[in-house]
Amino acid sequence: MRPLLACLLSVCLADPASAAAPPARTPPEVRKLIDRLGDDDADVRKEAEKKLVAFGEGITPALRKVGKTHADVDVRLRAMVIVAAIEKNLFGEVRRFTGHTDGAIALAVSPDRKRVVSTAWNYQADRPVRVWEAATAKELFTLKGNANHVWAVAWSKDGKRILAGGTDRAVLLFDASNGKLLKKLDGHSGNVYGVAFSLDGKTAVSCATERTVRIWDLQTGKQTASNDDATNHVRSVAVTPDGKRFVSGAHDGSVRLHELETGKLVRPMKAAHAPGECFVAVSPDGKRIASVGADKLVRLHDAATGKQLKEFTGHAGALHAVAFSPDGRRLLSGGYDKLAFLWDVESGKSIQRLDFGEMVTGVGFLSDGQAVLSLYDKTVRIWNVRK
Repeated sequence: MRPLLACLLSVCLADPASAAAPPARTPPEVRKLIDRLGDDDADVRKEAEKKLVAFGEGITPALRKVGKTHADVDVRLRAMVIVAAIEKNLFGEVRRFTGHTDGAIALAVSPDRKRVVSTAWNYQADRPVRVWEAATAKELFTLKGNANHVWAVAWSKDGKRILAGGTDRAVLLFDASNGKLLKKLDGHSGNVYGVAFSLDGKTAVSCATERTVRIWDLQTGKQTASNDDATNHVRSVAVTPDGKRFVSGAHDGSVRLHELETGKLVRPMKAAHAPGECFVAVSPDGKRIASVGADKLVRLHDAATGKQLKEFTGHAGALHAVAFSPDGRRLLSGGYDKLAFLWDVESGKSIQRLDFGEMVTGVGFLSDGQAVLSLYDKTVRIWNVRK
């Protein structure tokens, strides 16, 4: 028996007590190639591995079974290595955006899914808010007007404007075609942590290191309403798809639904996170609210009743971002444990784990099968994910 690395053994080795051939429904050509994984000739094995990888996802069930039951330990290990190679090709990094000079901390995707805006943790003169072309990872321009660090960004539904907020203690409105500053909204007494547009783009919602959520008329630049029922500062906001309400996530772990026009509390979600940063997202149909927090949990709430529907577990650290896929069937979460998880909304099960080795600070989707993530290693990355 040919020796392989002990680390592979620890990951892939299954109980060898019962040997089995590849599944009966496996195509004959595939069965022959699997048999060659145990050949004494290294060239024969290498060629078989290459051809099996080329078959793609369709043969992974057969390879997984071989990886658990084949009599030859080497064949079991090689089968699982091939599965990993196939999945890396299918569900791996597509491209990355580089240019930030410090850790990226937030992102927003344009409504047409063709551009991404991201911001980084720095105070340098290179203007850390950047707009990228998703298809090429080309930097298109930087936003001009932020005097300091930016914590949050959002894109209007018509794709024409971008909101940003940060340590200026102001909400900044930019032209999304060239990055020109259009308006500065002053009124917050602390650093702005979250921003969002109304559906019609006439109104903005913002939160900061204060209990008050502020609502703005973007034509006049004046505050029209506010809400200050949180017991601690509010970390994130998200507007519902019908444009009538918004959700807030506060540093006390609470998640609340409010009227957009007045800021009035509609209802709190019944399940709260542990105290700490809390981030929220609303499903495309507006029926469900997702939240993540310092307790390592992803929670799914019923927007109509406030009842918790599901609790997703798997993260090993506090979370910093959550987003629904465009079809609403998937959730993506990321955080301080340097992981991102793709979840099935209905079952609550993890579909895919993305391990980056660096804190995941922002998540979004370009399509149901393609995610975009910002990382504290100064990059923004696009990954293929399971639909």
